[in-house]
Amino acid sequence: MIFDMDLRVIDALWFILPAYFANSIPVNVSKIKKLEWLGKPIDGGREFLGERIFGDGKTWRGLIFGVGGGTLAGLIQQNIHLDAELFLSSILGNRLLTLPQMTVELAFILALGALLGDLVASFIKRQSGLKRGDPAPLLDQLDFVFGAVFLSWFMLYKIDYPRFYVLMVITPVIHLLGNIIAWMLKLKKTPW
Repeated sequence: MIFDMDLRVIDALWFILPAYFANSIPVNVSKIKKLEWLGKPIDGGREFLGERIFGDGKTWRGLIFGVGGGTLAGLIQQNIHLDAELFLSSILGNRLLTLPQMTVELAFILALGALLGDLVASFIKRQSGLKRGDPAPLLDQLDFVFGAVFLSWFMLYKIDYPRFYVLMVITPVIHLLGNIIAWMLKLKKTPW
């Protein structure tokens, strides 16, 4: 059992890493010219109650590459698991660190859940009258975590609540910093 806060944060980040990758990749692949043919909106321009279902920002390109990238991140985690434990333990003063075991299947579920959670948030924003890029504090930062954790529950049959609570605290900060960096690199139009 992990008791130290820094170990809890490392544990939570290791577990959710495929979802973090899946959530960040769509904006990064959106500028690749050779992938424009996949840039069609998932909702096909359809509306629900007079509002777009998801909007132009939710594309097949982002979904495919987000899930693929998150799954690849999990494959890498699976292959470096023991080395990562040893490396992190040495940095932490040889304290015992046991990282959650990642599998390709779990990584796929986390990545897919992250993007499905993002789609749900987009639907809520469109139905609330918010336009693409309008801020929705906490919904924008936590939608993908809720989706990833919820979908992983179907595979793991449990939710590690301490890990989930840590993610609820650290993710908005990480998400905000990531958005600011993407905005500074001109990958996003707004810093939120």
